[in-house]
Amino acid sequence: MKPRLALIGIGRWGEKLLRILYDLGAVGWVYTRSISKHRSVQALYPDLCWTEDLDSIWREPHCQGVVIATPAITHPELIQSALLAGKDVFCEKPIAFSSAQLRRLIALAEERGLLLMGGHVLHYHPAVEALRHLIAEGALGRLLYFQAERAGLGRFPLSEDALWGLAIHDLGLLLYLLGEMPQESWAQAQSVFAPAQPEAVWIHLRFASSVYGHIWASWIHPERRRRLTLVGTEGMVVFSEEGESPTLTLYPHRVRWLDGKEPSWEVASERQAVPFPDIEPLRAEMQDFLESLQTRRLPRTAAQALLPVVEIAEKLHRRLFPEAEAPRPYYVHPTALIDEDVEIGEGTKIWHFSHILRGSRIGKNCVLGQNVVVGPFVTVGDNCKIQNNVSLYYGVELEDGVLCGPSCVFTNDKYPRAFIERRNEFLKTRVKQGATLGANATIMCGTTIGRFAMVGAGAVVLNDVPDHALVVGNPARQVGWVCECGETLRVVKPDQLFICDRCGWFYKRTLKGLEKAMPQVEPS
Repeated sequence: MKPRLALIGIGRWGEKLLRILYDLGAVGWVYTRSISKHRSVQALYPDLCWTEDLDSIWREPHCQGVVIATPAITHPELIQSALLAGKDVFCEKPIAFSSAQLRRLIALAEERGLLLMGGHVLHYHPAVEALRHLIAEGALGRLLYFQAERAGLGRFPLSEDALWGLAIHDLGLLLYLLGEMPQESWAQAQSVFAPAQPEAVWIHLRFASSVYGHIWASWIHPERRRRLTLVGTEGMVVFSEEGESPTLTLYPHRVRWLDGKEPSWEVASERQAVPFPDIEPLRAEMQDFLESLQTRRLPRTAAQALLPVVEIAEKLHRRLFPEAEAPRPYYVHPTALIDEDVEIGEGTKIWHFSHILRGSRIGKNCVLGQNVVVGPFVTVGDNCKIQNNVSLYYGVELEDGVLCGPSCVFTNDKYPRAFIERRNEFLKTRVKQGATLGANATIMCGTTIGRFAMVGAGAVVLNDVPDHALVVGNPARQVGWVCECGETLRVVKPDQLFICDRCGWFYKRTLKGLEKAMPQVEPS
């Protein structure tokens, strides 16, 4: 039995997806903001459940996954909601507008054991597979350059600009064909009708393999253009989707050196039509998603595989429109360094000489003092305070409300040697909600600091610390219990009941440490 999916969005592309999913017997629900606008489409699929209540899709226990085909700006939020609801996700491009945003969605999917797939239909085009085969077997010789064209008349006002709506197809295709990231990239754009939303873009790329070329994409062109040209030392090939049906044409050639000095370019008199099977790319893409849901393998265009595409598109957009970025909802001191793919929450303050490395996420209303280093790929929750000279290395995670005192130390390698690389053996360290680490405390990797625990100044923590425990010394040992407010608790019943004399809360013993009990009259 095929997985049962819900389609979210029923625009022009959504109708195509609905046709295919219905033929495959995989769709049971359709969400749209206005059913009345799509009565004609609804009439073609009367046995499906149509709804304007998105929450009903998230609550539906028989719905395994969703296919998202809504306006691009809504994609990241919808993906997150679907994953939180326990649904596998296919989302049309782009699935995110920054690498940090995409990494967060990937991490959420992995954490919940769900699949996240992006829609890059050209990866499933049979002509592209034939083109990959030509390159692999050496029919083009050594690749020299490429030229990609993608243009036509857009629908204004644009819901997607020329970079994220058009050029991203060719960015993804070229990375897929060449198997490498560009070493150099630069671009020019034209924005006439809306600032920071280009109707046309010209992108130039250079790869480590010396392949060079450019992408032209435009929403203001009188003719539909869909063409990719690759030129090599022994052949040229053109992939075109401009006619009634797509074509792949090979132009073999060779270079002869006259007198051993002057090159002569000889192109074969007969061009060759390269055959490929008659497969609908969108159907192949949906079949890959369905098979992945059943086998739990990663699909060809899993979010992890699309991360490089989002990275290069984000970098190009920032270079094109540095002045158009929204004002930061957080503060960063001019001497601090923030990598490109970092996410920082509203109200957070980052002070002198700090460095936030790639892939890291800092929550809301945090304070990072002087000379703090975070990352790479470190998560810090909301309302945390990280005081001067603290480094949060890869593998460290802080939950909400954690306080790291001045110069406290984290490690991530249990058996460190300068001459041995152990990146794949780094251990995770987790500091749970509300915990406090005193000045100059050392937290050995692989440990967990419990909720609202307190580590004394200079302590060396070698083992897990229970919730609400107070530990001091080297090695750290427990000497008492602390309240959420930080006050040391007084024993009411030995090893059973404790009270905070400051706020009056009682605590009871659990397997994890202490937990708050309801206020009560202290026994006499």
